[in-house]
Formats: sequence, structure tokens, C-alpha cells
Amino acid sequence: MSNDPWWRNPNIVVPSLVGLLTAVIGPLVAVALTGSATVKPPPQPPTSTAPYTSTPTPTRTRTPSPSPSPVRTTATARPPCTVGTASPSLDTDQAAICTLLRSSLIDRRSCHSRPDLESVAPWNALSAITCETAADSTKVQLLRYRTVADMNAYLDRAAGSVNGLGNCKDGQESNTTWHTSSSGTLGRKVCIFLSNGKFQINWAFNTERVVVVREDQSAVSAASWWDKNACLLTSC
Repeated sequence: MSNDPWWRNPNIVVPSLVGLLTAVIGPLVAVALTGSATVKPPPQPPTSTAPYTSTPTPTRTRTPSPSPSPVRTTATARPPCTVGTASPSLDTDQAAICTLLRSSLIDRRSCHSRPDLESVAPWNALSAITCETAADSTKVQLLRYRTVADMNAYLDRAAGSVNGLGNCKDGQESNTTWHTSSSGTLGRKVCIFLSNGKFQINWAFNTERVVVVREDQSAVSAASWWDKNACLLTSC
């Protein structure tokens, strides 16, 4: 038997370093692969690091339809003395009264029908209207009769027991006739106090068979107005 060290003995096979590592590590790997523990793969990295935000669905808003521009209208005065244009509207007979009026004294556009004075006592007119004066919007009633006799019947009832001796211009009751400085008698004139205290002047136009009626709380004021506005008809 030789006394040389083992690593110098040619009969002893020295395993290679690779073989030695394989011999040691191999069983360990086998154990790891066949063990009961399960090797989990590493988690996948997130695809994005930006925080999640939901994108709001845009809200549809209805665009309001444009409002139509207001139409400018110009007030149109109703034609004077035209049938069916006043309120209450004039009928043919009522419009015929309106056409007799002086436009310089009466606002013909203001005339409207008065059916409550037609065929009703004590007026019993064929047709009737109310109009306003052009200067101060004083209201007057105009009554038209079928005949002069019918017209005088109304004036007789209005006069009652008035004896005709008073002076209407001074605010007194009277039952007389009237005329202008350039005319003959145009018709009767009856001035009376009503039960409500008002002073009423009735003056007639015989040719047209029309009686005009004016009332005022003041007798003197009524008489003064009549002196300036008595000739309301175009024939006067």
C-alpha cells in the first residue's frame, strides 16, 4: 500500500467539480419541484398607474326655441259712424244719426249705440246713440224719431207741468223753442230738473227729427255749455 496522498493516487477517480455540484444541488431542486408547496408566479404589474376616474356622460340640454318677437301694433281708431265698429256697435239707423253730427264739435269715433233708449218709455226713440264732445268728452244722448209727432210726444212727457216761463240760460226750467242768430225756429227746447238733482236740457231739430239730451249736476254749467255747443248737427 502506497503512502501517497489520495489526490496523488492515479487509481482514485476525482469527481469533477461540475459533477460534484450536480450531485449536491440536483436532489435539492428535485425536492423543491416535487414538494407540497406551490410556487406562485409573481403578480402582473398594473397596466396603468393613473387612478381610475369615470368619465361622466354628457347631459343633453334642450335649446329653447327662440320666442317670437312681439309684433308692434298701432292702435287704430274705429272709423266714425261705421256700422258694426263701435262697442256696442252701431246699426244702420244709429250710424245715420252719427253722420249728421258736426265733427268739429263731436268726436264721431266715440259714438256707440243706446238700444236701452229705443222703443222704451219715456224716450220711445226709433234709434239712439251716445257720443262725446271733441273738446272735453262731455257725453250727450241723441234720439231720432220716426215722425215729428213722435218726437214732440217725448218732449211733452219730458216737460211735464213746466209752464215755459223760466229762463233755461239762468238754470231755470222752461218749455220753449230755440233758434240761432241766422235761422228761424229749429225746434223745441225743454229744460228740467231731474229727480236725482241734475239739470237736463232737451233740444230738438225738427228737420232731422232728432233730440239731443245733455245733463249736468250744475244748471248754470249745463246752460253755459249749451250756449256754445247747441248746433251739433251739420244743418244748424
